[in-house]
Amino acid sequence: MDIMWRSAASGSVSVELGGEHDNRTLMQKWRDHVEKKKSEGHHVVSAARFMRILFLFQAPTQLYLSLAYIIPTLFVENDEWTRYYIKVLACHVFLQAMANWLCAILYDPSVENTGDRPFLAVSDRWENPPDLFVPLIKNDESSNGFIPNGNELSKEGTNPLAWTHCDKCDLNIPPRAHHCNVCQKCILKRDHHCYMIGNCIGFRNQRFFTVLTFYVTIAGTVGGYYTYYYIQTACWPLASSWTDLIPPVAIVRGLFGSLELHFVLAVIHIYLEILFGFVGFIYLASQLSIIIEGKTLYELAKRIPVRSTTSINQNFRSVFGDFWALNFLFPLHVVLRQRDDGMVWEGVKIDHNANQETKIRKL
Repeated sequence: MDIMWRSAASGSVSVELGGEHDNRTLMQKWRDHVEKKKSEGHHVVSAARFMRILFLFQAPTQLYLSLAYIIPTLFVENDEWTRYYIKVLACHVFLQAMANWLCAILYDPSVENTGDRPFLAVSDRWENPPDLFVPLIKNDESSNGFIPNGNELSKEGTNPLAWTHCDKCDLNIPPRAHHCNVCQKCILKRDHHCYMIGNCIGFRNQRFFTVLTFYVTIAGTVGGYYTYYYIQTACWPLASSWTDLIPPVAIVRGLFGSLELHFVLAVIHIYLEILFGFVGFIYLASQLSIIIEGKTLYELAKRIPVRSTTSINQNFRSVFGDFWALNFLFPLHVVLRQRDDGMVWEGVKIDHNANQETKIRKL
């Protein structure tokens, strides 16, 4: 703080207190503001909100456009019952996508921090005579009671299938669980953090995410094809120029009444359906491939040397439960629950030859 003394002709003295001057330019202030927001995680929250709002706009409006305009226009030569069943199929795709999208967001994939100790080893009473005063509970060293019988804590990275301690969460976590720096939680069987839904994908919500990508791929590819066909047959004759097929131009002209609502929605949806169809297909292919191998995207990205010894059917049952194929047709997660608990992986082993094979490939 600057202190300035000034003398006047009358001999009076005044004191001025001034603050420190900020010499940063406007661009530097903006960069510092952005970096501060990034450190606080505002960009992640903003991205999640944007994608959720975009999905909430896309799904209902695409259903409305299909039921009110596309199906009646493109299937006009078919009988009434055919159009009815096509509309039922469109509603089924919409409901499945919305239900699995909500479940993938609302199901908490993190490791529970509980005070219960269900895995503590308790010795038999006949092995503890009263005169020896041997405690019944053994291995009483865990902070959250999640360490099973006979297992010991291991340093992170030394043993992929051992229980480790997360210093950030102050929590003992089971094998294949890892900390997410975005969610600030330890995720049970962590696969990846999905910015499209704003949540981590793990043991509890991987089944919903996979089914979601399946229906998003269908809605993007099939819906995109019929939307393009609808624009070509019903919308293009009403367009004044090719610029009406640009979303910002179509929106502005729609607001001023030059274009009808279904025209504007069709133009917006053809771009969104291509985007969602492509992204959904990439995610669906990656999820199916890692489920077949019994691995996770995190383990592949970090080159964690694990190998699944179970069959492909058992790997799918571990994610979707019994009769796993029905999950892609009906929401059966309430009835067909997962058999595994996400903490014990008997069919997953350490692949000791993985690192050696990687070195040979590099050579």
